[in-house]
Amino acid sequence: MDPAVIERVIHALDLVYGSDTPVEQRREAETLCEQLRNDPQAPAYGFQLTNATNTSMVRHFGLQVLEHAIQHRSSDTLDMHSLRDKVLDLLVNFGEEKAYIREKLVSILVMLVVRAWPSAEWANLSEQLMRLYSMSPVGREMALGVWRTLGEELFVYDRDPVATIRKSQLTSGIVGALLPKSVVVELYPSGYRLSSDPIVAVGKKAKAASLVVLEPGNEDGWLLRWVQYAGQLAGAGELDDTQETQLVAVIDTIAVYLDWIPIRALASTRVISLLASALLVRSDIVRRRASEALETVSRRNTAGGEDRDAVLLLMTQADALGPLAQAYAATLAPAAWDDSGEALVVARTLATACANLVTMHWTRKKTEANVLPQPERLVELLVAVSRDARYTVAAPVLGCWAAILKHAAVAREPHVAAAFGALTEHVTQALFGVCRAAQDLAVDADEAAEFESAADLRAFLAGDVRARLLAIVRGMCQVDPAGFVAWILPSLVPVFGSEQPMAVVEAAFMIVDAVLAALDEFEQQALQESDEQRMRLVEGARAPCFELGRLVVQFACPPELIARLLATLPSFAFLLRPSAVSSGGSRELLLAVLEKCASCLHGSSDLVVARRASAALVRIAMTIPDSLMLIYADLSQLVDGLVGDARVSSSVKSYLREFQLALIAGATTCSLPERKALAQPIIQPMVQALKSLSLVSLQSPTAFIEFLGLPHLDHAIVTGGSPDEEARKRRGQLSATLSTLYICLNRTLGDGEPGLAAVWSDYVDDLAQPLLLLIRCIHALWNPEHWQHLPWQSKEARNRLFGIATDGVSQEEGGVKEARDIQNSLAVLRGHAYRCLGKLAHLPELVRGSEMATSFTGCLFADAPSLTARHWRLLLVEVMRPVLRTVGNWPGHSGTEAVAGFIPVWLAPLFAFCSEQLGSEWAALAQRNSQPVGGDVAEEIARDAALRDWTRAWSQLLSELLLAIMHWVPEATKIEHDFMSSARVSIDHATKPQGNPVLGSWLLRSPDMLAATLTACLSALRFSDTQAVNRVVLLLAALVPSLSLVSISTLYEPPTPALASTVAGYSSRMDPSMTGSSSGIFAWLASDCTAALVAVLRDPLLIDVQDHVLGCVADMIYFSASIGDRMPVSWAFKSVSGVVGDPGKAFREAVGSLLSVSVECLGQIVGESEPKRRRAMLRVAMRGVLAVEKSRMFDKAKPPKPKQEEVLVDGSWSNRSMGRETSVLDNDDHFDLGMLLP
Repeated sequence: MDPAVIERVIHALDLVYGSDTPVEQRREAETLCEQLRNDPQAPAYGFQLTNATNTSMVRHFGLQVLEHAIQHRSSDTLDMHSLRDKVLDLLVNFGEEKAYIREKLVSILVMLVVRAWPSAEWANLSEQLMRLYSMSPVGREMALGVWRTLGEELFVYDRDPVATIRKSQLTSGIVGALLPKSVVVELYPSGYRLSSDPIVAVGKKAKAASLVVLEPGNEDGWLLRWVQYAGQLAGAGELDDTQETQLVAVIDTIAVYLDWIPIRALASTRVISLLASALLVRSDIVRRRASEALETVSRRNTAGGEDRDAVLLLMTQADALGPLAQAYAATLAPAAWDDSGEALVVARTLATACANLVTMHWTRKKTEANVLPQPERLVELLVAVSRDARYTVAAPVLGCWAAILKHAAVAREPHVAAAFGALTEHVTQALFGVCRAAQDLAVDADEAAEFESAADLRAFLAGDVRARLLAIVRGMCQVDPAGFVAWILPSLVPVFGSEQPMAVVEAAFMIVDAVLAALDEFEQQALQESDEQRMRLVEGARAPCFELGRLVVQFACPPELIARLLATLPSFAFLLRPSAVSSGGSRELLLAVLEKCASCLHGSSDLVVARRASAALVRIAMTIPDSLMLIYADLSQLVDGLVGDARVSSSVKSYLREFQLALIAGATTCSLPERKALAQPIIQPMVQALKSLSLVSLQSPTAFIEFLGLPHLDHAIVTGGSPDEEARKRRGQLSATLSTLYICLNRTLGDGEPGLAAVWSDYVDDLAQPLLLLIRCIHALWNPEHWQHLPWQSKEARNRLFGIATDGVSQEEGGVKEARDIQNSLAVLRGHAYRCLGKLAHLPELVRGSEMATSFTGCLFADAPSLTARHWRLLLVEVMRPVLRTVGNWPGHSGTEAVAGFIPVWLAPLFAFCSEQLGSEWAALAQRNSQPVGGDVAEEIARDAALRDWTRAWSQLLSELLLAIMHWVPEATKIEHDFMSSARVSIDHATKPQGNPVLGSWLLRSPDMLAATLTACLSALRFSDTQAVNRVVLLLAALVPSLSLVSISTLYEPPTPALASTVAGYSSRMDPSMTGSSSGIFAWLASDCTAALVAVLRDPLLIDVQDHVLGCVADMIYFSASIGDRMPVSWAFKSVSGVVGDPGKAFREAVGSLLSVSVECLGQIVGESEPKRRRAMLRVAMRGVLAVEKSRMFDKAKPPKPKQEEVLVDGSWSNRSMGRETSVLDNDDHFDLGMLLP
């Protein structure tokens, strides 16, 4: 060791930390310090720098040098035990040193412990730390710091990889060091070894108990030692600063191990009692740390085993729960705290601990009995905390009361039941304070300060707290329905009979809603379980609720609470079930509920309220359809009156028709003919309106232009005339008709079971043809050929309507407003027409017959080149995806023939058009991006976004096709497991395919369409949109190896009948022309698929997708190697015309070109990535590369001789044939993953 180096380093440190050091000198000094860290003699220099004669700055740097050496050098190159002894000496000598130096020393010692303890050379760690612990208060603090940091490395953080590797040995050492000997004997009844040698005992399956090391003199263990010392401090009364620091250090050290310490050790060492007693110490920081430690214990997961109830029993003992209750009471007295904010934090933590005890231990789902014999103390504490005015404190306990009420055994416990009265009274009063209508918020000042604004506080109260309060109300109601109703009614009835504050009225509405909903749920469960006793309890509560329901409906509600009233009405289902509606009074109540909703539709100018009213009607129809059918005549008259009322908006009228159809669809008492008869007056007007429109205004684009009023608009803008009111009225009527049609179709032909499918089937032709004509006319507007013959005098109107960028002068405001109105009407008509057509795909009648296929194709492609990206995105999402998802897959219908007759007519042209059009659009975008910025930047951004939306919609449509195929071709792992009983993949596809199985079966039996589908998918990989490419790549990664395995399996003779049946089952799903090594899947894989994946790997804009592409490549290479590995061993090759040689080898040659490209591109890709992602990509990519190397042994001309040294490798598969003189894969002895990194 050169002393001059030390002098230079000290001087360099002075320069580094000097305030007036020039930049260049500072940089040179930092370089010198960094060189010392990497010097072979760095540990010796580090110890020399820690000499007491040096400054604190120099000594700290010396410790950093030591830390760097230990962390980044192998243990074999360091004398770990010599370092240990020197570090322990420094700990003793630096006892009075500055805190940051002591902390660094503790960190270094822990790094040594992680690497060298326990071992035969280091078996006395407890003895060494005990000397430090007994030396002085500072030494005790450092010893605690060692154990605390060691626990954090093992159980909290993941900073040191060596700790992860040696976690088993370190944990065994900690068991012997921390726990008392009596606990170790109890935990390991099979025995332990009192030894300094922790080598595993010789024997079959040696138990972990043999690894426990107990040092002589440490029989009590550190845990008990800490508890006893902390108990002395906690019982000393007032603490000085040193004692407070010591107690906090002990609690923090124990807290690190609380998730790990066995429950029996917690009980024997009385840790919980210590933490509870620490809550009574007059110190804010001590009480906070103790409460956090208790909260950690309370959430220990002990659901299984004989200790499953230990945490609950330990924390509810008098010596634990008593101090906890006293500490909570102290948080209510600000004078007992130096900082009132700390009191709030401690109270909240203790409340969370109590809530954990209840929800995780006392009322856990797997217990059906009350496991707490004497719960009175806990119940008293829960009641007190739930009544706390600090809402963030009370909220956790309010939630646990809801859990108690759901647990039958706990809810019946006498002490719990006795608390229900006080709890219910508090809950009903608290609801008044958390209502949105409450004017004054009585909130603790410290609690309010934690929210950014009063609005955030109100949101918390109206959301989280109110939900917990209402959950308690529902639970109370289900525990004792008749008793709770009898108790709550005297408080609710006066609210609706006299003038009350709005907060009280709103709270009453919420309570009525919760009570009626809980009773209805209780009744439905009793009916399902045929529980007559529970049914009688409900019947006892129904009669009093009728009177309450009448009062609510008749109540003159303030306008501010109309929405709350409407949200309450659907809960009246409990009072209006069919059995109850048979009586006259119930019929009157039902009509009153409907009329209440109708009154909000009649005179309300607030569209939000009107929508709430219509939504309430729909919810009622879905809940009690059979009850409504009993008064259908009156109900129909009411709805017809609303539909004919000019004061009701057209959108609300649409929802009224939805209400009627939802009622008809849900009624179980109606037969199909009755449903048709009831639905006919609702559906027929919409059908007739569309038919009449199609006969006149949809026969040509010119007629549709006249219908929209475009000629008059052009004339009005130029001359300053008024807009065409008749045209505006026509547009509004058509928009309302389509809106109503879509809402009704969406309600009755959704993704669930179509309740009115048979009813709609009678109207498919009458609806589909007008919709197709309308869509075609709308598309024609974007083709200038259809309207250029008009005498357009206003370029501004044309620009606004069709988005054509030409110069124009500003026009009069009235005309511009009319143009904007027509543009909005076109957007509404287009969207509703697309969605209605997509919904009709749920009906088999839509695709039957060649005329529909022809009309559908003509509608799509008549003016396709003129359509914008937005048109195509909506078409793909709203029309084509629903069609592909549902066509042929109808309940009770065989749709294979329908698919074959309908899909190919338009899908093949769609592949060609979208691939070509998107390709040209992306090429134009790339050209624009390569040029200097010019023109309207906002317009360019909008065009870019529209193109990306179109591309993503196209990828979604392709994904539907791939998912449909994956229904019949499982993942390659499943296929390989069936063939060879083992499998692994790079990309995990956990989700089940959600595609159309009928469509997938047809595609696999249609070679041309399957090839077109796969080609279109590869074409989509050319577009530089990460989201779109990623979606397709993930599905190709799952499907391509599967198709390849199924294809090549047909070229072999399975060795067993079972495997022959498996292969036949897979191969029967594909057309025979798709198999074979020179055509079908293999030709597509060798040319198109390879080129597409290579293009993605080389696209700098798709770096976020390239790791998935590498995974896809790895899987393809792996499964090709697997075929060459396994099949030739036990599978005989068939004699197939056109196939020469080993088909497994031919398949590997088809994907071999991917190997060189993936290795070539890997360096470029990972060079631009974060280190973590770079390692992940390397791991994914190299899996397939190494699989290829493994497969090379199967390309030998003949089996090797026993002593043969030279391996014959086919030149066509050698890496040298790829134009490389050397390869990292040519010699396994010199193979290094690091050579692939930049």
